Amino acid sequence: MESPPKELHEFVKLMIQHQDALRAFIVSLMPGSDDVEDVLQDTNVVIWEKMNSYRAGSDFQAWAFAIARNKAKAQFQSNRRNLSPKLNEKVIKAVCDIWYEHTPQSTVQRQRALDRCVESLKPADQELIRARYNKGDNLEQHAKRTGRSANGLRVELFRVRDKLRKCVNKRLTTEGASP
Repeated sequence: MESPPKELHEFVKLMIQHQDALRAFIVSLMPGSDDVEDVLQDTNVVIWEKMNSYRAGSDFQAWAFAIARNKAKAQFQSNRRNLSPKLNEKVIKAVCDIWYEHTPQSTVQRQRALDRCVESLKPADQELIRARYNKGDNLEQHAKRTGRSANGLRVELFRVRDKLRKCVNKRLTTEGASP
């Protein structure tokens, strides 16, 4: 069996290296949406299809984020008839600008701070965060599994996310990184 060309190998490494940042970027464009994983998958398909248009050595993350932005906008367009949250072009641009300002190092610092903050939560709060973001459950699914009300979980999730935001900002400030 022949090994893949070096260019293909490097491209796959870039795709894998940027998956967490790409997912986080899509989540920031689609807060609370159940469509994040679909948009991420669609984005990866387009990235793969447009592999030949990527110029080695250029900013892969910016290129991938532009594709993700277009896929998120397309998803919002297709959800118009639903009551899905909608972001106007100014909000989407502001989110993109903030993401583009962060260097990969600051993203790594932020992820480490978040991981430590999640570890400091009560086990029930950790499970709620993992169910919602790692497992991709919606609150109704988690409510059925735990015997709690979805509205109660929404309030709890808001409280836990606020606690995590404050914890991450505090850790980044303490470590000298920009929150």
